Amino acid sequence: MTRAAAWIAGSRPLVRLLAVFAFMALIVVPAVVPRAAAGEPGDRPFLQLHIDTITPDAVTTTSDPVVTVTGTVTNVGDRPVRDINVRLEHAAAVTTSDGLRTDLTGGVDQYQAVADFITVAPELAQGQHVPFTLSYPVRSAELPSLSIDQPGIYPALVNVNGTPDYGAPARLDDARFLLPVLGVPADPSQTDESPAAVVPPDTSKPVRVTMLWPLADRPRLAAGVPGGSTPVRLVDDELATSLAAGGRLDTLLSAADFATSAPVDPGGQTRSALCLAVDPDLLVTVNAMTLGYVVNDDPVGGVNSPTHPGTGQQAAVAWLAKLRALAQRSCVTPTVYAQADLAALARVGNPELATVAVKGAADIVDQILGVVSTRGATIFGDGPMTGGAIRMLSAQGPTVAIAAGDVTPRRYDANVVAAPFDPAVGAALAGAGTMPVTPSYLDPSLGVPLSHDSPIARREDAIAAVLWRALRPQTEPRTEILVPPLAWNLPPEEAQSILSTLASSIRSGLAVPRPLATVVAETNVIPPSDAAPLPPDTLGNPRAHIDGSVTDGIAGTTLRLGGLTAALTVDPRTGLTGTQYTAPLREDLLRALSQSVPPDSRNGLAAQRVRVVDDTVGDLLRAVTIVNPGGSYTLATERSPLPLALRNDLPVPIKVRLAVDAPPGMTVDDMGEIELPPGFLPLRVPIEVHFTQRVAVDVSLRTADGLPLGEPVRLSVHSNAYGKVLFFITLSAGAILVLLAGRRLWHRFRGQPDRADLDRPTRRDGEGRPDPLDVALAHGHDERSREEHLHDGRKT
Repeated sequence: MTRAAAWIAGSRPLVRLLAVFAFMALIVVPAVVPRAAAGEPGDRPFLQLHIDTITPDAVTTTSDPVVTVTGTVTNVGDRPVRDINVRLEHAAAVTTSDGLRTDLTGGVDQYQAVADFITVAPELAQGQHVPFTLSYPVRSAELPSLSIDQPGIYPALVNVNGTPDYGAPARLDDARFLLPVLGVPADPSQTDESPAAVVPPDTSKPVRVTMLWPLADRPRLAAGVPGGSTPVRLVDDELATSLAAGGRLDTLLSAADFATSAPVDPGGQTRSALCLAVDPDLLVTVNAMTLGYVVNDDPVGGVNSPTHPGTGQQAAVAWLAKLRALAQRSCVTPTVYAQADLAALARVGNPELATVAVKGAADIVDQILGVVSTRGATIFGDGPMTGGAIRMLSAQGPTVAIAAGDVTPRRYDANVVAAPFDPAVGAALAGAGTMPVTPSYLDPSLGVPLSHDSPIARREDAIAAVLWRALRPQTEPRTEILVPPLAWNLPPEEAQSILSTLASSIRSGLAVPRPLATVVAETNVIPPSDAAPLPPDTLGNPRAHIDGSVTDGIAGTTLRLGGLTAALTVDPRTGLTGTQYTAPLREDLLRALSQSVPPDSRNGLAAQRVRVVDDTVGDLLRAVTIVNPGGSYTLATERSPLPLALRNDLPVPIKVRLAVDAPPGMTVDDMGEIELPPGFLPLRVPIEVHFTQRVAVDVSLRTADGLPLGEPVRLSVHSNAYGKVLFFITLSAGAILVLLAGRRLWHRFRGQPDRADLDRPTRRDGEGRPDPLDVALAHGHDERSREEHLHDGRKT
């Protein structure tokens, strides 16, 4: 036996021991897989808690004194979870508006248990779920309760614990919400029914409240389609569903219509506090849909994309009629056109485009709805109020900027004064609905993971935010502007719930209406001497920032579009003006800056829209051109005009100028501005040439401002002119001819032979004799002379 074999044989006990250790390791390994730490959810979720109902949604002195929360726990992990326990926890009333957001995320140290955990399931396998119900009185001297004894906004939390396989017991998820308490009901454990048993709210200092109710949408009109094109072209047909009964826009309009109707709002107080914030771009789109429209087969296609008929014409007719009826009895104010980001628009730096976005919006609303809208306010919506935006607004005249910020009104310069709304309240409203969003003006420290919360919980948070300032009589100022996201997506029950909350706060004395016109008037009285420094240009969520490449592209396209528009005039046949013809393209550039587009896709869609518009502007400029003759011209004289033909494929006339690059020896008369109607226009360009040769003449077309139109044309021109030398030769020869003819006539008149004839040699015939014709002429001449002499003698 070799030494190696002997060593192996002697090591068999050791090998067996190692095998045992390996088997033990296989058993122990699963215990070190990812697990939740005690007191916080694990990196890998095991359970998900979903709140289904909260009753009552707002506690009052007359409501049910018991708060009931129902929900569902679902195993979303990769292993079974045992001992599923839940409990309700509560915290002290919110004392700052930031708490409306911060209490819904982060640590749980501020929360205390209402009661012990209750077991809802001994074990949940993967994918299984189990319901739960938690019911506790608002306050009670004998029973576990929420211990609420004063009106306010109270954070609540449902906690779920469990033990995953191969793990330890831990808090695996929680769900939070804000419970609004307008009044504290009686203790259900007491039999005393005296009025002292309830705690009503303090209504000594009601909040003066204004609420903007948005009617807006993402841009739907296809890019690059100039005015006068029919039928209108949309990128998709989602508006057909949104405008129809039960759709998003119909829900918002119907909720406002119902809440401000005479039976529901007999005193008109809710109507006074509410103002419809209408996007002009939405009105333009819906109004065009009422005449019939088509939808691009390719959502990102331009004007050449195949289309199919739209299905929302009747829905658009009905919705617009309903809005017009409501607008007759309600406040209406325009948003910025297409909800354009004013901070980005300021970086574009085009005053004309800014005017269309801000000052021109009200005219569109008034024209389509047939009302006089409330003016004087600029609604920033989702975007931050930066210093650049304020400077841009100031250049357009006086306005009240309604934007997120410190709620104390302040003046920034002689023209711009701010009436801010609370960003935390605005974010709570933005979190409601089926498509919750985080506004780009919100500081990241106030962000809440909206996808985790249930719609019911988010609705509670929105209702609580509406009531928070009204329930804090010691909080200043006692004014509030409620501004939801402009492209709000609420189901009918949530829309009605939020408007009912507004109405309830007014009826209960917690709030009084403050019309938007009053907001504008009162804010404008802040003296210019109290001007505050401008905010920085770096505000807002960087994820929602419009790229510089987009704003630079808009700036370049706007300059070319403005030059083209300035050259266009009115078509007398149709009445279409140049401004009307190019207006949709300017509006397309504003749609590229729309804040209604999600931040993740905002820049991509914006760049695409700008590219399509820029291509269209290039096509329009190339549609006005000089017709290339394809041959050569021969000028008969030095002043023969140069024949040209101009072509205008636009539906409106345009003022143009010819630019002729004449070679040396050719002068061209300036024809000034030429109004070129649609179609062809022949021209004869006055020129003068001083050479005899073939030359190339370059001719181009421009607007009065120098914007190139079409393609330049090179003409081949041949001239037969000899210039000044030929002129003087011809003149001299003519003068000599006249002198010679005059001399001969003078001699003939005097009866004298001309020396030119006398010097002429005598012609001879073939035999050398004088030419008979000459002899006859001489004889005739002599006879005439003799007769004249005899006649003169007889007279003598």
